[in-house]
Amino acid sequence: MKQNVLIIGAGPAGLMAAIAAAESGHTVTVLEHLSRPGAKLLASGGGRCNLTNVLDGESLARRFGRQWRFMLPALKRLPPAALREWFELRGVKTEITDGFHVFPASGRAGDVLRALLNDCERLNVRIVTGAKAEELIIENGVLKGVPGYPAERVIVASGGKGYPELGSLGLGYRLAAQAGHEIVPPLPGLVGVRTVETLPHLCTGHCMQDASVCIDLPKYRKTLGRGELLFTHHGISGPAVLDLSAEIAGLLEKMPEVPLKVNLFSDRSRDSWQQEFARWQKQDGRKSVKNLLAMHLTQAMAEIICCETGFDGIPAAEFSAAGRETLAAVLTAMPLHIHSTEGWRKAMVTRGGVSLKKVDSETLESRLLPGLYFAGEVLDLDGPCGGYNLQWAFSSGTLAGERIL
Repeated sequence: MKQNVLIIGAGPAGLMAAIAAAESGHTVTVLEHLSRPGAKLLASGGGRCNLTNVLDGESLARRFGRQWRFMLPALKRLPPAALREWFELRGVKTEITDGFHVFPASGRAGDVLRALLNDCERLNVRIVTGAKAEELIIENGVLKGVPGYPAERVIVASGGKGYPELGSLGLGYRLAAQAGHEIVPPLPGLVGVRTVETLPHLCTGHCMQDASVCIDLPKYRKTLGRGELLFTHHGISGPAVLDLSAEIAGLLEKMPEVPLKVNLFSDRSRDSWQQEFARWQKQDGRKSVKNLLAMHLTQAMAEIICCETGFDGIPAAEFSAAGRETLAAVLTAMPLHIHSTEGWRKAMVTRGGVSLKKVDSETLESRLLPGLYFAGEVLDLDGPCGGYNLQWAFSSGTLAGERIL
């Protein structure tokens, strides 16, 4: 039966839901409170838009943690390979840049948004910008839309709270709560963190290509973030720590500081460094520890680390056993203490949101209010860096739009 469908949010989940619902024959209106659709999508991946990755649907879902099974119906409907095909059929060729991450071949997020908007135009989807939906109209338990926009079906795809200037204000939580849904307290995720120590600030702008990070607490030490690690004015960022940042934000709710251990070279152990230091002493005794370390780091970063640890100017021949142990520990388990994150203004995703308990995973419809659906980041699901969250947005939007009756 043809329905009037109202979609809250013109991001990837909302636009995909609009296309799916319109293709099913429904009359669709999308409300976006910003002056243009897809603002956050345009900024994703540094403007390059990491659409998805090479994993199959189930493997991708498992990276979202303990609630991953909820995602399977959506990812079965639109798995990563099918998403790439969907865009390529609309003129957006994709490429795998490093054996894992999938980007538009053009390197432009604008091409992805243009494909979505072109489909919306083709299907006569009405997109209203500058329109904020702050409450649902519910009469005698029946959903009637939002003020000014009557509808029999509403899909909330308004995102989380990260990057508020790009449209993420958390308005969807208010609508869900009005319908009786529990809201898991939102926390900033995929966000840089600020350290007590000054060493990261001294190394601002330096990037380690393959570092690993763990939270140095008993229940967390086996979970590693791995990848690029960027030193910033206030602390550290990059995938190696971003993937742990929501967990860190949650711990900061309970404790003033969160301890981390950083291995600057994820594939190197203390023993391997000790063996190298021994070679330095035997083969390069006259060279300074600083200059030998600079063969692995930038000269500036080697100087900073040696200065901070007291080895500045020491020749390898005079590198004591205690000194070798200290430097190996700094390189493989650098202790850092986090006092805060960069907050919502820099958070790429939100941990928390609409609890999954009262949402049907097969349709993404509310179990509390018939006709109300959810898609994308507004739900209590968040994945790591690497195309995971955009894939979920596209897949969940498609499923919600198609399942409207």
